[in-house]
Amino acid sequence: MAAIVGAMLLLNRQTAGMFENMLLFILPLPMVFYGTKYGLKDSWMLFAAIILLSFIVSTPQTLLLVAAESMIGMSYGCGVHNGTSTRTLVFRTVILAVITDIFTMLVFASFFGYDLVTEVTEYETLITEAMAQSGQTLSDTVDLTSLIRNILIVSTILTGVMEGLITHFLSRIVLKRMRFPAPKQISLSEYFPPKWTGYAGIAGMVAYFYSVSKPLENEIAQSFLQGGGMLGVFYLAFYGVIALMVIITLRNPRRKGMAVLLAVVSLLMFSPVMAVAGYLYITTDLHARVLEGVRNASQNR
Repeated sequence: MAAIVGAMLLLNRQTAGMFENMLLFILPLPMVFYGTKYGLKDSWMLFAAIILLSFIVSTPQTLLLVAAESMIGMSYGCGVHNGTSTRTLVFRTVILAVITDIFTMLVFASFFGYDLVTEVTEYETLITEAMAQSGQTLSDTVDLTSLIRNILIVSTILTGVMEGLITHFLSRIVLKRMRFPAPKQISLSEYFPPKWTGYAGIAGMVAYFYSVSKPLENEIAQSFLQGGGMLGVFYLAFYGVIALMVIITLRNPRRKGMAVLLAVVSLLMFSPVMAVAGYLYITTDLHARVLEGVRNASQNR
């Protein structure tokens, strides 16, 4: 397992870091396999070997990424070894991935020359120039600098969520192919999120639109409302997409491709509408009724 990681690091080094972002989704897998078979106690030895190997053949930036991704893989693999439920595994992996992305962004800003303020300024300049060329102007109530900063932070969090989910799916696929014990699969349509998350999401959505229409004088409070509101909208819209896909597939199982396409288009063009649909899906009996329809359709087939 250490040799596999070493080969990937050498490939990344020889290509001047070209594969570094691509390797983020693969780096946890060796620790997943080892942790699944041998458990936590023996996994620490492999973790130390990987860190030492990375210290020898890679840059400090890559070393930090390898350590973080290996820790995520060890957590997932040892969870499978101990029989942890799929829901807990996914939740823990996503949280670790989000923490890793935020932590590495802050560390890179401190030690590797990544300047968040400069990046926000560059985005602000590009947007201002683009709107000037098109003859449009922003409303005086919109704080563009704060909005861009919040978007970057929220995008970092969402990237961590995506990385955690990809790690889960890749680990499950490869574990099954290698005949290792894989966590039990749970369909998203059968997962009932807590109702309080729906109320929290709609509250965040309202707070976001309020902060856009009437910006607060306190910059910290304004950033908190906008950042939390964006997360709330994305969370609700995600379940709105699930509801739309399940309903379309329920009517015609052969239209899965169309269901995915319509869901993506709806998410991009009608995010508030999808967020409201997600809120109803979480907090009302819509979810149970959709799930009942899926079961009835499968019995009829």
